Amino acid sequence: MKKIIATTTSVLVLTFFSTVSAHADKKTVEGFMLGTGIAILSAAIYNGIQKDSAPQYKQKHSRHDKYSHSGRYEQRNNNQKKYYHKKPRGSWTIEKIWVDPIYEKKWNPAHYNHRGKWVSGRHEKFLVQNGFWQEKKIWVWN
Repeated sequence: MKKIIATTTSVLVLTFFSTVSAHADKKTVEGFMLGTGIAILSAAIYNGIQKDSAPQYKQKHSRHDKYSHSGRYEQRNNNQKKYYHKKPRGSWTIEKIWVDPIYEKKWNPAHYNHRGKWVSGRHEKFLVQNGFWQEKKIWVWN
């Protein structure tokens, strides 16, 4: 709808500007038409800016609407049986898992220690991240 209004307004404005220029005052129709076109175009732009909220979707009805939130299938007729899903055989539990510390192997060059003794160069492990306990949600079958 906005595209139609904008296209129509732009065609009218271009038509008015392509014709012989006339003095647009209160007595002429051209001034009225030009003002109306500008007002319609500015209203369409303003409404387009204001409606930038979340998109609105149409609600579609499907066969899945018959399922209730609890997961059972309800028949519309009272003569027919209701079919219920079986409960799952298991449950969620929280298990603590130890995550090992992370070490990085770097070359430690030869140097004198704090007692003044020479220490030759070697590869050493340097701690990057400490180990920690992590809780993990797991499914346990009954």
